[in-house]
Amino acid sequence: MWECNYANEPADVKLIWLLFLKKIWIVFAAVLAGALLIGGGYFVKHIVFAPEDSFRTVGEVYVDYVWEDAYGISRHYLNESVWATLVKTDVVVDNVMERLAADGVQSDREYVRESMEASLVSDSRIVTTTVTTKDAALSVAIGHALQEALLDFGKAQEGIEQIRILTSPKEAKKVVFDSKTMRISVLGAILGGLVSIAGLLLWITLDDSVYIPSTFERRYHIPMLGTLSSKEFSENLKYLCRDCKNIAVASVEEDVPVELVTDSIKEKLESEENEGQQNAESFPALSPFGCILEQTKNAAVLRKSDALLLIITAGRRTGKKTERTLDFLTHQDCPPTAALLWNENKRLLKLYYK
Repeated sequence: MWECNYANEPADVKLIWLLFLKKIWIVFAAVLAGALLIGGGYFVKHIVFAPEDSFRTVGEVYVDYVWEDAYGISRHYLNESVWATLVKTDVVVDNVMERLAADGVQSDREYVRESMEASLVSDSRIVTTTVTTKDAALSVAIGHALQEALLDFGKAQEGIEQIRILTSPKEAKKVVFDSKTMRISVLGAILGGLVSIAGLLLWITLDDSVYIPSTFERRYHIPMLGTLSSKEFSENLKYLCRDCKNIAVASVEEDVPVELVTDSIKEKLESEENEGQQNAESFPALSPFGCILEQTKNAAVLRKSDALLLIITAGRRTGKKTERTLDFLTHQDCPPTAALLWNENKRLLKLYYK
């Protein structure tokens, strides 16, 4: 009785690599597609449809805290988070808006609020002020107003002795966008390659096709004669069907030309007979049957035959259909004697047996 070991059959590493190399173009296509899609999308978004140019001013103020002891240590200290929040408060924003109005500069209040930032870059007493807007002159005006507003803020705080301006913003520089198109494209290419490789390995793992004769034998435990181009085909047929007078030739799939396969077998035997390699009388008659599952009512014809030769098309995902066919043949008491691999990939077989 036939037996299927599809999930438990040993991995054929060489065949897996050959199948992988056969589809290697998918990996290169995926690498290119990943680079174009991800890198191209980034380029379109940040370069082609980039926002308007921005202009930034940077200034610095020094904060003198009130000393608490003889060692010059102060208990008063505003960290970076406090300064970052402070420049967004109404106290500072209102002061900045008043100074802008006094200088004749008109701007939206919320726009001004969002344009101002403060941070501690190196020293806890040096506050760096940054203003970024779409207009260079407006950035300079807001930068001056912000520093003046911080001076006023320092005067009102008991823990701050004074705030001094170290660097006053004199001009606004254009913000240069750091284009990461190349890096993003490389990332897209890597992701495309990894996804395609994983997909190919999954495809190979789930592929139940038969590419070489030995795979069918290991999986279904049914003798495989080989292919019509195999040198051992005639000898295998002669030995396995040595006591048979009539051999039925049937297929698993509907579109397999069983008559053509049968005629091809006869032609091969006749050519070897003419070359003196075989004796024609030693071979039984071959009778095409067709697709087994399409002619289930004619199973009696198979039972009357001395042997059954099953045609397996190479490279087709017919694993479950083959199992169904073998189940039917077992139930009808006409198990296949041997199988033939049809329409094989000769180049693959040559590389595999090389």
